[in-house]
This record gives sequence, structure tokens and C-alpha cells, in this order.
Amino acid sequence: MRYMLLFFTLFSFAKLFGQFNIGAGGAYQVVNAVSTLGREVVRAVEYKKEKQEIEQREAEYSNLVQQGDQLFDQGQYQAALDTYNQASQIRQDQYVRDQVARCRTELARIEREEYQLLVDKADSLYKQLNFSAAITAYTEALAKKEVPYARQKLKDATADQTRWKQVQFSGLLISDRREENLTSKACFNDPYSDFIHPGKYELINNYLVYSNYQTLDGIAVPENIHLVIYSEPNFKGTKLLDITGPAIINNVSKKAQGNSSEIQVREFAEPLQGKFPQSVRNWSPSDMNSWVNGSMEITVN
Repeated sequence: MRYMLLFFTLFSFAKLFGQFNIGAGGAYQVVNAVSTLGREVVRAVEYKKEKQEIEQREAEYSNLVQQGDQLFDQGQYQAALDTYNQASQIRQDQYVRDQVARCRTELARIEREEYQLLVDKADSLYKQLNFSAAITAYTEALAKKEVPYARQKLKDATADQTRWKQVQFSGLLISDRREENLTSKACFNDPYSDFIHPGKYELINNYLVYSNYQTLDGIAVPENIHLVIYSEPNFKGTKLLDITGPAIINNVSKKAQGNSSEIQVREFAEPLQGKFPQSVRNWSPSDMNSWVNGSMEITVN
């Protein structure tokens, strides 16, 4: 049936193939002509299909580039980058490669800016002794960009947060500043201070290292921490101190030396003034040097 249909079709192309004489070898000529025509028809169909596919890809490419340009102009650089990458999978083009580079540059710039904003926020919170919020901000900054500064500040803030939950014992008087051979800064680490976490201590002398190197002259008790010091080991004898923070206790034996009295009454630099106002700073009821021979309990209220 197929050959019959093609045979009759040949008569409409008589000028192309000439006269057909069905005789000896005539059928062969017909089949040969039909085969040639079939190949031409198939090639024409394939060419048309291929052309349509190319046109479709080009249209898709152009559409993606246009979308990418619009997203880039709107500042949506990540979405623009994704769109340009889709376009590059269809056709490699210098313009698209350049736009991909621009998107990455803008995203890096935004990342730097977001990192710096978070670090600035964290630094401000840290100075206010708001350690929990500072730790959160430093952690968010590190998620944007891994930088040694933020990593170290996160470590410092975490350590300080822990110290503010412990009692500070110092071999110097305690104030709002660190002065060599004179004062320790309240709740900040230095070579003269020990930080003792909540617990029971049957002999204080066994747990103080730096503050007992010279003499015990200052104690800082953070807010909501309760400290009881007994005159004898194993929680016996009289209570030398029973206080709940915030509180600063300085050794009464240093009261008459130099400007020591001024520490108890002057305005502290913020934020320590808010943490330890004058009303919570006191002199010890007795010489603190002997307190290390007693015992103590530290609890959290």
C-alpha cells in the first residue's frame, strides 16, 4: 500500500523525475525514486524539528537572561545567580559569565556588611555585659563569615558569662578597674583572682590559688549568688559572711591605706556601676586574711 501511494505521488513530480515507463526495470526505477524522495522528506522533517528545538532553546536562553537581569537590577543577587547559571547550561556566553561574577561579588559584599553589622552589635552587647545576646550575635556573624576576631570574641564572651556565675576572690581590692598591685576589676580575670563555682568547700585555703598568693583582700559576688563563709573548716564555727549578690566585700585591713576608701564610694564606670552600685560595696567585718582557714558554701538563688 505504501509503495502504491508513493507511486501515484511520483506523477505529481514528473518534471523532477521525468517519464516513467513501467517495463523492464521500471519497477526498480520507481522504488529507487521513492527511496530518494523518502530520504529527502525525512531530512526535511528532521531539519525542521532541529530548527524548532534550537529556536526554543534560544528563546528559553533569552528569557532566562532577561529574568536574571531583572533580578540583578532589583538586588536579588542569589536569585539572579541561580537564573544565570540555568542560562549557562543552555549556552555559554561571555555576558552571562560576567553577570555570574558580578552576582558573586555583590553577594560577598553583602556577606561582609552583614557580618560587620552583627559583630558591631555583638561588641556593643558584650560591653554591656549582656553575654547571652552577645554570644548569639557572634555566632550569627561566624555563620556569615569565619573570621578569627569573631571566633575569639565568642570564646571570651562565653568565658565571661561563666565567670559572672561564680564568686571572685582576689588578692587585691576589687573595683571597676584593674590597677597594678592595687585593684582587680570586678568579675574580670587577672593574675590575682580565683573564680569559684557554686558548691561546698570544706577548707577555703585548698581552693584558692592566685588570690591566696599574697593575701585575700577582695570578694565579688554576682547577682543571685549566695555566699556563706564559716570561721572553721567543715562548715563549723561562726558565720563570717552571709550575703547574696550583687556585692563587693573588700578587706577592712586595707581601709586606711592610700585611697582605698574611695573605691567604696566613687562612681564606677558603666556597666559595672549598674551591677555594683555603692549600696552593695562594703568592708569586711574582720580581717579577710584569716578567712581562708575556714569553709564556705556557694549556692545559686
